[in-house]
Amino acid sequence: MNSINPLRSHLPYMASLLFVAMMGASILTLLPLWVGALTDQGIFSGQQIGWLASADVIGIFLSSASAIFWVRKLPWKPVVLLGLVLFCLANLASLGTQQFIPLMAIRIFAGLGCGSAYAIALAGLGDQRNPQLAFGLMVTAQVVFGTIGFFAVPRIMGETDFSGFFHYLNGWLVITIALCLIAFPRSEKSRDTGSSIVSTLLTARALLVFATTVIYYCGVSAVWAYLERIGVNLGLGSAEVGDLLGIGFAISGLGSLATPWLSQYLGRVITLIIAMTAQMITMAVLIGEYSLNAYWLYAITSIVFQFFWSFSLPLLMDQFNRVDDTGRFIVLCASAFKVGEIVGPPLAAALITVGGFSSVLYLGIGCMAVTLVIALTTERRNPTDTASVMAAPV
Repeated sequence: MNSINPLRSHLPYMASLLFVAMMGASILTLLPLWVGALTDQGIFSGQQIGWLASADVIGIFLSSASAIFWVRKLPWKPVVLLGLVLFCLANLASLGTQQFIPLMAIRIFAGLGCGSAYAIALAGLGDQRNPQLAFGLMVTAQVVFGTIGFFAVPRIMGETDFSGFFHYLNGWLVITIALCLIAFPRSEKSRDTGSSIVSTLLTARALLVFATTVIYYCGVSAVWAYLERIGVNLGLGSAEVGDLLGIGFAISGLGSLATPWLSQYLGRVITLIIAMTAQMITMAVLIGEYSLNAYWLYAITSIVFQFFWSFSLPLLMDQFNRVDDTGRFIVLCASAFKVGEIVGPPLAAALITVGGFSSVLYLGIGCMAVTLVIALTTERRNPTDTASVMAAPV
């Protein structure tokens, strides 16, 4: 293994893994802009917008969930390239499509390609000597993508056309495909039998870890999908909101990098409590009525929310990586993300019709609270400290 790690830590291999993982989360990263663009067009109903926000996620879930059976068997590079090309072609097919059912179908196909590549990238990052740091770098890459996107995409799209959204995605996809053609790692872990996969899935700890991430992402995606609309509802302009979300994204990259350091010194349990509590407080503040200027209220809460969202991800992903030693279960992390994302936006859309944006924020708070309880239960089932692992290079 010592002879393998330097190769996989080599810059071209890490760069391709990070770019693929970055594109795997690209739709969720820019979800507020996607929802905002669909809303501004006035073509789709609120419920249709909720489902379109989840369409890519459905495809990503289907492909990433199946990856547990093939991720250590199929050659990585051809599968990744095929998935990225399918994603890119689906984006081109989405241009000018204004009917709900065709657009929904196209976005599901986009998710199938995206999810296949994303699952392999997660497996490759999980193979690193320091997975928590590797996942932190992944989140940082996603933050860079989102930061640029929140400033660039609104200006590319203009006021009425969402085609610019897909042009932005495809620009990054071209770069990602080029990097993967240059260098992409191979799986080095064993090809276990189907019985070992099933036995891993059916353990109580595996089920708890999966449920934790599903519930967390249900709350996060629900709030995130409408965070842009929440800002507009406070009286801010769309450009102002986009700029603030971009600033928050840039700052949130520090959260994912701070996670290994803080969990090493405070322990995983305290770190989890800090992460979830901070996010619940920001959502509670947005629900209440305060004399603070609306701009600064939204700026502070949205930035803190994004910081601790990025902060939480390496912790949740590392729980997946510690469930088994085969390197297969980590690909279900993407599936857990997507189950939550499939449920979150449509549920938020339904709640808005009843109680406005406050209902969405209450949903987010409830999901964070349940996530914290289950995550702490999972940690008690595996008290082994990973501080020594965190000190190693990726």
